[in-house]
This record gives sequence, structure tokens and C-alpha cells, in this order.
Amino acid sequence: GVEWFTQSLAGRLMGVQALGPGASLSGDAAAQHADRTGSTGTWTRPAGVNSVLAYVTGAGGGSEYEDSSYRAAGGGGGGTAIKWIENVAASVSWTVGQGGLHGTTAGSAGGTTSFGSYCTGMGGQGGQDGQSNMYGARGGGATGGDLNVPGGGAGFSHGSNSEQGGGMSFWTQAGSAHHPVAGTITGTSHGRLGAGGGTGYYSENDKNKYNGGAGIILLYYYS
Repeated sequence: GVEWFTQSLAGRLMGVQALGPGASLSGDAAAQHADRTGSTGTWTRPAGVNSVLAYVTGAGGGSEYEDSSYRAAGGGGGGTAIKWIENVAASVSWTVGQGGLHGTTAGSAGGTTSFGSYCTGMGGQGGQDGQSNMYGARGGGATGGDLNVPGGGAGFSHGSNSEQGGGMSFWTQAGSAHHPVAGTITGTSHGRLGAGGGTGYYSENDKNKYNGGAGIILLYYYS
């Protein structure tokens, strides 16, 4: 049903807050943001706020690359839990997951993002290129939400003319690169807001090494 959404409109919207490394960015800074660093903290309920609509997104997985054989695998996107929280606690510990790191045979998985014990978004897998395991990584799941949205799976490249994007998060998707242009790569292939890292096999100044994006928490405040 849609009861959770109907309930979220019961009070007056009082504000919106984002938690995580990309929370304060806008314009071109946001478009080119490629920070995979996670963060933690304690949220304090603002005066007059009784309920919160929370979007909790896990981090994206890192990509895998293998220049010698033209193979590359994108990282999976982080999952997102969406939850309406009535009578939210006065303080809540939160964690925003760290994006997965790129690798030559396997990218690492993205970290878990959580808003207290209310809900959790898991990170996407890292891309894989082992002898028996070659695949674009699957996305992360989510738990505790009224709606749990899985992260998107990533593509796998097995040739010199096919690069793939990373797995999509609830918010965005990373692209891919073949001959990347200096100065634009952070806005194309590194994951952002829980997206997995994209792929590219050329080792031009290490520009084929794409990380997953850190997760994010978005909170809508209601009276």
C-alpha cells in the first residue's frame, strides 16, 4: 500500500537536511564530487519536529579493471531505505558508508549507511574479474524501510570498444570512460551519492581507476 507516504504528509514540512560528505555541495561542485569518504555522527531532533521521512542510501562499490585483457567491471549501486518515522527519538546515531575502492582483480564493496536502528541501506558489491568470476557487481539491498529500493547492478566490459557505467543508486549513476579528458573525469566515472564506480580499461595516468560514491542520508522534518 501507500500508507507510509500518506502519513508523511500529516504534519507541516519544517525543513530538509542531508548527512554525508556531499551534503553541502551544489552546482558544478556537486556534479564533479567524487569523495568516497564515509562519515558518522549523532543527529539531534530540532525543536518542533516530531516526525521524519528518511532516505538512507548505502555506498557504491568500486570498479575493477584489467588493462592487459581489455576487461573492466563496474561497481554496484548502494541500496536505499525510505522510512516514515513518527515520534522520532531525541538523538539518533548515524553512519554514512564509505565508497568502495577500485582494484585490479576486484573492487571493494561499498559501506553500509544507517540511521540508528530505524533503517539501513547496504553498499553495492565491487566489480569482479577473477578466473571463475567475471561480472558487473550487483547492487546493495536495504532493510527497515517502508520501501526498500535495491541499488542497480553494473555492466561488464570484455572488449576494447565497450566500457560500462557503474550501478545506479536511488539518486544518480556513474558513467564510463575510454579516453578520458583531463579535468572532467571526476564528474563522469567515479560514483556519487551511492552510485558504483564506472569502467574504462586504458591506464592513462591511472584514469581508469574509479571508486564508488559514499552514501547519503536525506531527512525531511515534519511537525
